[in-house]
Amino acid sequence: MPAFVAPLVGFALGALLAWFSAAAPHRLGALRAAEPRLAPGARARPLVLVSLFACLVFAPVCAYFLVFAPDWSFAYLVDTRRIPSAVDLVLVLVNAASVPAGFAAANRFAGSAGGRWTAQRAVRALAVLAGAPLSIALLAVVALSRRLALDGTYRQVEGDFGVHPVAGGPLGYALLWMYTMLAAGFAATVSALLRREPAGGGPKAEPSPGARPRAAPSEPAPEVVPPRPASARPQRRLGVGSGGRSNRPG
Repeated sequence: MPAFVAPLVGFALGALLAWFSAAAPHRLGALRAAEPRLAPGARARPLVLVSLFACLVFAPVCAYFLVFAPDWSFAYLVDTRRIPSAVDLVLVLVNAASVPAGFAAANRFAGSAGGRWTAQRAVRALAVLAGAPLSIALLAVVALSRRLALDGTYRQVEGDFGVHPVAGGPLGYALLWMYTMLAAGFAATVSALLRREPAGGGPKAEPSPGARPRAAPSEPAPEVVPPRPASARPQRRLGVGSGGRSNRPG
């Protein structure tokens, strides 16, 4: 990606990620009524995802061309051998920070309306914070398209010798591969933003302060029947009277 348009593209991608973040399923969405208030931890998760995309995907893609095709990255306008290496490091840091900056700017733009994403504000945010930077970057690329279509060094382009077209060359394949990785990383980040859930797993029902818990009805204790006492009278045997005498005649 050309160095002079990378921060603009990163800022626009951050604004687009903010729009997708507002459209997450557990929120009311950018094109619906209003965004509910989330816990601070839940609101910090989208920024972490966007920062990971910026540091692990967008910044490395931009740094690749600064390292392996520096003259092309500056559209052969300057001799990159005269540029200190610290400038490249600063550019990489700016590119990495541009994505979270666009994300934060879009959220601040929505926060000016009480923290709510409405359909009207979503369209304005996309037009101002995403459409404007992308338009400027596109105009710059179109204006320098002839230089960006060449693969060579600064001296070769200025001297008009030994240059090759980007299409079909190593630089062309590198552009195709890096843009594919950028699109895949953006899609993965959008998917993570849409699938995330609020902290705590949703609201929990709490009993009202005035209501008293009802005691469960207790079952009556079973009545204990005391055992009957044994009779004090001696048991009578058949044919034997009281005192042990026989009742048989004779």
